[in-house]
Amino acid sequence: MAEAEWMAQSSPAFRLMIAASWLAAEGSRAKQEQAIRNACRAIPDWTEYLRLVDRHRIPAVSWAALKSVAGLEIPDSLQKQLRQRSDACRMQSMVHLHLLARVLRAFNGAGIPVMPLKGPLLSLELYGDAGIRQSGDLDVLVAPEQIHDAWKCLHELHWVDEFNNRTLTRREREFKLRHNHHLAFAHASPGCKLELHWRAKWEDDVSAAHPLADSAVSEWQGCSYRTMHPIDLSLDLCNHGANHAWRRAKWLGDMARTFALDYVDWQPALEKARHAGDERSLLLCLRLLKEAYGLDATRLIDADAIPPAMMRTVVFALTSPTEPRARIIQGKIIDLVRSNAYKFWLWPSRSHGDSFAQVAISTADFNLGRMPNHLFWLYIPLRPFLFVWRHLRGFHHEQSSTNTRVQVHPGPRRDNAAAPFAQGAHEAE
Repeated sequence: MAEAEWMAQSSPAFRLMIAASWLAAEGSRAKQEQAIRNACRAIPDWTEYLRLVDRHRIPAVSWAALKSVAGLEIPDSLQKQLRQRSDACRMQSMVHLHLLARVLRAFNGAGIPVMPLKGPLLSLELYGDAGIRQSGDLDVLVAPEQIHDAWKCLHELHWVDEFNNRTLTRREREFKLRHNHHLAFAHASPGCKLELHWRAKWEDDVSAAHPLADSAVSEWQGCSYRTMHPIDLSLDLCNHGANHAWRRAKWLGDMARTFALDYVDWQPALEKARHAGDERSLLLCLRLLKEAYGLDATRLIDADAIPPAMMRTVVFALTSPTEPRARIIQGKIIDLVRSNAYKFWLWPSRSHGDSFAQVAISTADFNLGRMPNHLFWLYIPLRPFLFVWRHLRGFHHEQSSTNTRVQVHPGPRRDNAAAPFAQGAHEAE
């Protein structure tokens, strides 16, 4: 199979990073080993390789992949640094597992069905090793009607939400529920983050079944939790990667693993994605699996469905040596325009109203100024000023489909026990 042009033009260090960004299944192991050996023969810049390992968040999996190749010549100093990064990743996973166990026990006690997303349990599911994937936060999914109860459980466990546990107004709450998919939390003790989801990003059809409906019941550490159906999992992972223009090989490595394991039936997955208006997320993933990993996904790829400019955007994001973080307002505005152009290609069926709302109003603005219900419309004309205000106050604005940000505080505020989604008397005006 001919190598993709963009892969052929990339550096030996990048090709090695891609080859070591997953643990191949039995049938693909020889191909992965050959790709690793070929990249090493080209004498990669090991300093560049380490930077790419950090950039793509693959410390433990890359070390495990390199160790599995017999007779590979790796400098001793590099081995030491890779081992240290792998150990740190595994220690972080242990912290996440401890916090996740507490969350699951609390939700079990409150009778709230909960589905962990990604994180250490996905690592355990795909690799049989909870510490092989690096995770920056925890993600859990509950039914929309149980957001309030779930919020109370997290509050009692010392998790602080992105609004500092303040009550949202009715209009703010309606906007959050309609246009976003999760509420972000931070835990002061280990500096860990958690996202409480109430629907999957790829499923915006209110008439469609919630991911919990097709889930299976599993148990871990004496805690009951729901596991996502393989098709729903493929949509969720592909949507997450595509939403960020597949800028990290970590996400592609997970999908390469699922593809090689025949974990999901891709044809029904594509049909469901098409129904949800998210077909291009899966098609982009499949094309990248073919071009980056040499996996045989040709029969599933509809090349005409992916605009060339969209593919160039994804390749640029994946191959960029760093994750550019604009430090000036002009740079942020350019990134915002580019991001929304890319997402227009990604989700062409999204309504103009929803697309406009994603740009016109950010839930981060609710932290800067509280508008009463009858003045909520002012967020739209004030958006540029609030954007600048966040920058001047030092807010780190990372553009994403959810536009959320957590502020870490010394501990939970106990002076207000009302949830952000509280109804009736708890509603703030």
